Amino acid sequence: MLKENLLEIIKNGENSGVEFKLDNIRPEQLAKEIVALANLQGGIILLGVSDDGKIQGIERENLEEWVMDTVFSRYIHPMILPFYEEISIENKKVAVISFSTGISKPYVVRNNDREEVYIR
Repeated sequence: MLKENLLEIIKNGENSGVEFKLDNIRPEQLAKEIVALANLQGGIILLGVSDDGKIQGIERENLEEWVMDTVFSRYIHPMILPFYEEISIENKKVAVISFSTGISKPYVVRNNDREEVYIR
């Protein structure tokens, strides 16, 4: 994704296909957002952007590994393969997690021996 495209998405704010989150989010909360988007139409999650659209940047070390191995592998079922990239803006990095609508719906969050479906 080009920097200009990312800035345009941030400028337009959150909607039914775009969610802003800080990188200190708990893995089960991020999984809930991903599952809800995947069960609707897919979407984009921007990590490092606050709800008001301010670019905070990512601080978590090994964020891509955490997203892929912890959130997607452990909490989301069936498996979704996202596209992950980090883009530098204003000397800060924003992680872009994008994925299309799922073909194996409904997707669920597995947590504490439970499976829960979320839909936007």
